[in-house]
Amino acid sequence: LSSSAGGPVYYTGRDMLLSHAGMKISQSDWDTFIGHLEATLDEFKVPATERGEVLAFIDSTRADIVE
Repeated sequence: LSSSAGGPVYYTGRDMLLSHAGMKISQSDWDTFIGHLEATLDEFKVPATERGEVLAFIDSTRADIVE
C-alpha cells in the first residue's frame, strides 16, 4: 500500500493469494473490512483523490483474498 501510494516502503513478502489461501475470507468479511477502512479514511479526513487511490489499490487485491 505504501509503495503504491508513492511512499518509501516496498513490500517484499508473500503475495496476497498465498498469504490468504485457506483463510475462508468471505465477501461479507471483505465488506466489513472496507467499512472499517472507509471509517478510518473519514476519521483522518483523507482527501477524495487519495481516498480513491487507496480504495482502488485495496480493491485490486480482493480477488486474491476473498474465497
